[in-house]
Amino acid sequence: MPKVLFFFFFSLFISSCSENPKQQMLQGEIYGTTWQIKYFSKDKGSSDFIQSIVINELNRIDNLFSHYKDDSITSLLNKNQIAYKETSEEWKKLDQIGWTIHKDSNGSFNHKIKGNYDFNSFAKGYAVDKVSDVLKANNISNFMIEIGGELRFEGHNNSQSWTFAIEDPSLIKTIHKKFYSLSNLSIASSGNYRNPGHILNPLTSKPSQTNILSVTVIDKNSTTLADAWATALYASPKNEWLNLAKQNNLNAYFIYEENEEIKNISTSGWYELVE
Repeated sequence: MPKVLFFFFFSLFISSCSENPKQQMLQGEIYGTTWQIKYFSKDKGSSDFIQSIVINELNRIDNLFSHYKDDSITSLLNKNQIAYKETSEEWKKLDQIGWTIHKDSNGSFNHKIKGNYDFNSFAKGYAVDKVSDVLKANNISNFMIEIGGELRFEGHNNSQSWTFAIEDPSLIKTIHKKFYSLSNLSIASSGNYRNPGHILNPLTSKPSQTNILSVTVIDKNSTTLADAWATALYASPKNEWLNLAKQNNLNAYFIYEENEEIKNISTSGWYELVE
């Protein structure tokens, strides 16, 4: 997938309920963007340890999939310094996920262009999933993870639902609509209204010709899939995005322009997961 596909605007805001003394927050920078974690733990003294293992996991993933680091597996493969068989099983697994979505999206998703691998379109989502695994392995079950706009909610926020809001793509107001999660959810969004033309259709290598202003995908289990599918739906041909979402049983919310009006539509499963 072209590098520029990484630079779409993430149209998600995170909102939380009133402050709770047991809520802890960690944050930092990685992958050319920012990350943030909010979680609840009885042991307040564990935050340094949690931050350490989270950073280690983020760096480990960077060493696998970055195409900016000269010594990452992806960079070494792209420079023909290692063979495909020398990559790790984890690397091959994410590669296979990419090719599956490539097939299921009729080519609208592609993480290999002109012979080079580029995982930017779903590596952040994958990182969210792996950090989620780290937190759960350390007995943290109520948390929010956000990396560069990709989100994972688990459990509750101070005994209440986690909430998120989609930005108004007209930019007339800040928020288009606020949602409450009804279960553990992963959320990813793709849009082009702040920087028109920067998302390319991988079938043509030209700016995506679409009437979508933003698309948000939620998945109960995988931020990786939500991340990849948000990009694939946005890059899909005009007037095909809704059918593509339905064909793949995706939970998607679209804001689009039709007859000079801004409208929205969602697939049937969207409101089974949020309200």
